[in-house]
Amino acid sequence: DQGHDDAGQPIALLDTRNAFEVDHGTFEGAIDWRIAKFTEFPPALMAHKDELAGKTVVSFCTGGIRCEKAAILMREAGVENVLQLEGGILKYFEDVGGAHYRGDCFVFDGRRTLAPDLSASGNAASARAAEDPDWALKV
Repeated sequence: DQGHDDAGQPIALLDTRNAFEVDHGTFEGAIDWRIAKFTEFPPALMAHKDELAGKTVVSFCTGGIRCEKAAILMREAGVENVLQLEGGILKYFEDVGGAHYRGDCFVFDGRRTLAPDLSASGNAASARAAEDPDWALKV
């Protein structure tokens, strides 16, 4: 809630998910580089690296895998203070609920999106997902 870490550095929340996932929900004030797939993360990082200087960066994703990879890439690129949301958004929902999160969390299965109480919200991922129920599994 304080907007900075214990050392007083500002915190930057970095959403490492695909743009269509972010469109369903994200944390308040999170950075979204509008990547279409995670392979676009490294060039996006290089384009925005200077914006992260002097901040403690907390990367997050759905379940913890992409944000862990993103944290490693950021450290390798010289971003000094990098953390990740352990277990991702779903673990956050489990432990904390929906505080500071707006919307639902897209998941790559038949549930499509989960509300902060981890119930299937029933929202179609996109018009394309509504047309093709297996679309999210193909992405």
